[in-house]
Amino acid sequence: MSDTPNLQPAQGNAGRVVMIFIAVFAVGALLYVMSQGRQELRRSPTGLDGLRAWLVAQDEPVQNFTGGWPVDKEEVGLNILPIYDTNVTARRISPSTQEELLMQQDEFDIFLGSIEDKSREVTVMAVLPKWRSGMRLTGIAHPLLIAEPARIEDVLTDIIPGRDVSIRYSRTPFSEFVYNTLDGERLTAVSYAAQMFTAEACEPMIGDSDGMLLGRCDTRWGTKMLILSDPDLVNNHGLLLGDNAFIIRDFIAPFGAEGRILIDYSRRSWFSSPEERVARERDWADLLRFFEPPFTLMWAGAVLSLLLILWRAFMRFGPLRDSVGRLGAAKALAIGARANLMRLSGQDGALANEYARARLAATASALFGPAHARQFSNAEAFLSFTKRRHPDLAGPLAGALNNLAAMPKGASAGQAMAAVSELERILEQITDDSRGISRPSRRPQG
Repeated sequence: MSDTPNLQPAQGNAGRVVMIFIAVFAVGALLYVMSQGRQELRRSPTGLDGLRAWLVAQDEPVQNFTGGWPVDKEEVGLNILPIYDTNVTARRISPSTQEELLMQQDEFDIFLGSIEDKSREVTVMAVLPKWRSGMRLTGIAHPLLIAEPARIEDVLTDIIPGRDVSIRYSRTPFSEFVYNTLDGERLTAVSYAAQMFTAEACEPMIGDSDGMLLGRCDTRWGTKMLILSDPDLVNNHGLLLGDNAFIIRDFIAPFGAEGRILIDYSRRSWFSSPEERVARERDWADLLRFFEPPFTLMWAGAVLSLLLILWRAFMRFGPLRDSVGRLGAAKALAIGARANLMRLSGQDGALANEYARARLAATASALFGPAHARQFSNAEAFLSFTKRRHPDLAGPLAGALNNLAAMPKGASAGQAMAAVSELERILEQITDDSRGISRPSRRPQG
């Protein structure tokens, strides 16, 4: 039998560790992808990251807001609320095919109650939806990719009272609208397939009563709200058309003087007053916020990692095996060899012969140390040593080795065990008689 150490457990443990790291990496990657979804929308042609960059360059106090912490409403001058949902009273249905994805009209859920709460706290400019997802994904502004006007009208009628609310589109590809700045300068707003609206409850700010892009409107809950019907006036797709960028800068400047401009992507109202924050008491909802998306996936990843670690510990059930073989552990090698010989069958003679070689190597290591063990591990060198030190045992040892070498491969287990036992007895006697020998003496050559 060979005395080569068994490295299989260590390799198996390394494989499990690699699996754990792959699982943790996969969970982390999934979290990253989920967090990138909203950022991708903001950077897309229908997003408002370009508006933020432009206003920051003009030294306006503008920032993106995705929720997660309270905001003092007295510090907010204007809350720009982009709406990517044509049904603010129900959850959107996720597309199941690529065609449905391109033609979907609702990309990000926001509910009417949230719009109402925000308009009660701060001045809101709601940016209505216009394009389907296909426009964002392909970068092509085609009339086929415009959302259904009836669905956008439903959003308007949910916010504005009256039966005269309607959405209509310009008959010319690019429409121009006059805007007079605070300094009396005349600017022109340009929009592709301009989306306009009419409502008696609204005062036109860009456009007129027959078709306005921007209006100041009364809401169903008794507040004032700015409504921008065509997002192409402020989004990445249309900000550079005509004088759109300068118009929005002039329009927002008075609100920036009153406080911060928020581009609000949050699903609920986070506005509060300083008094409310001081008097506010903690409840379970504060703790549960840390288990809502995107934290939900993070906690799922932590639980999965813990389960993998527990499974790994259960499978291992104890410390790792020592991967370094010790040739001097003669007793352990002998017990292991005998157990293998009793369990295996069919090649007992060959196993016994291999065991004899390994047993000689172990005995040589115990007598001479690892540095000189290889020199005396073969049968001829060990017999030469035995003849010099233990001449009375040299003959029995040679006979035992010859018996094992000549044993047929198909010998019975009883014959193999008898030959092995005889070899064990002789080697143990040699070891006991040689306790004082640590290294062999080497004679000079020549």
